[in-house]
Amino acid sequence: MRRIILPVLVLIVLIGGCLGGVESPQHTSSSETSHSTESHFTPPMTKYDVLKEGQEEPVVKALNAFAFDLYGRLRMENGNVFFSPYSIETALAMAYEGASGETAEEMGSVLRLPGDNDTRWTGFRYLILSMKSAGNSPFILRSANALWVQRDYPVSEKYLWVVGEFYLGEAREVDFQGDPEGAAREINEWVENQTSGRIRDIVSGLSALTRLVITNAIYFKANWSSRFEAGDTRNETFQAPNATVIVPMMHQTGRFPYFENDDFQALELPYEGERLSMLIILPREGKFESVENNLSAGFVENIMESMNTEWVKVSLPKFRFEGEYRLRNTLMDMGMKKAFTVPDFEGISDGGGLVISDVVHKTFISVAENGTEAAAATAVTLTLSAPVEKEKPKVFRADHPFIFLIYDRETGAVLFMGRLMNP
Repeated sequence: MRRIILPVLVLIVLIGGCLGGVESPQHTSSSETSHSTESHFTPPMTKYDVLKEGQEEPVVKALNAFAFDLYGRLRMENGNVFFSPYSIETALAMAYEGASGETAEEMGSVLRLPGDNDTRWTGFRYLILSMKSAGNSPFILRSANALWVQRDYPVSEKYLWVVGEFYLGEAREVDFQGDPEGAAREINEWVENQTSGRIRDIVSGLSALTRLVITNAIYFKANWSSRFEAGDTRNETFQAPNATVIVPMMHQTGRFPYFENDDFQALELPYEGERLSMLIILPREGKFESVENNLSAGFVENIMESMNTEWVKVSLPKFRFEGEYRLRNTLMDMGMKKAFTVPDFEGISDGGGLVISDVVHKTFISVAENGTEAAAATAVTLTLSAPVEKEKPKVFRADHPFIFLIYDRETGAVLFMGRLMNP
């Protein structure tokens, strides 16, 4: 069977009187908020519902730059790393839409966001709409956004319009003040549903001072275009940083986009449908740190441009792990300080006092030659044509730490990013 990759992630940004939360919904609730701090707001007459190719490019450029900035911080801790820059960027961008003054300047700088409203708005709208696989698609890809607002808390009509029109997020009323546990339960149930049960308990211990939780969830599941046969998997060694471990190693030989130089090898493994791919960067012995230090959007773009389809003998470990990141301190170190300390979020509400109290990000990934969920077992497998036997294959043996990205070939957006130090 082919290996199936199943990454799932959710981001949460907590905003409140001194608390709050961020995450991602997509369906309108019967308790959709309609109260506003503005006496009247009339949406602009501009036709924002017209999608044009290329609208997403400035936002994708910002997203990918932020992805490598954040990876540079998260890699400072030992061990495996896995996160969704798309999820984090989208959730924080929704908070940014209500920020003003120095708060907006800091957030925009860290997130690399386009300063022009129309460019940013239409870019996110195009990108988010593209994050939905069709019913007959060979892969599952979905993303959703939502605002969870304290009942009767005054929220700007313009802010609700921006989030609804361009981030496709709906506002839902909950009772943080009277029943914070019930509010958390409702948010967690929504997240669990959006991620097919992979992300649970994204928020907990919410304060009665919470006024708004912004959520984003993204879920992806697909088969490889070229299968790994289960019968070819066998236990072999993986050289982790401080130990040699035994792992189930998958094997196949086929034609794949490939590049190598003196520092690393790079391999692209497409998923069925050919829209999404995993890029694996495998540093050579003794080169991991120097390759990590050079990682950037431009670095990866150069790799992609240099790749050629080669006959490659691939060995890849099966792995599965979950992660949780509290990003408050990391984001403050990156320059986003005022949003957590003395912020200006009057664009959300002139009720005053809103501050981001936490940013929580949970992730899950499983890479195997067969499905890790029942739904994956019915996926169709496509096999590449047999190559000429005389050609000597490149050898790509991922038996030591490597970096990987899952990206959207259509837009170029990096959806997931991480490193495997120890399976």
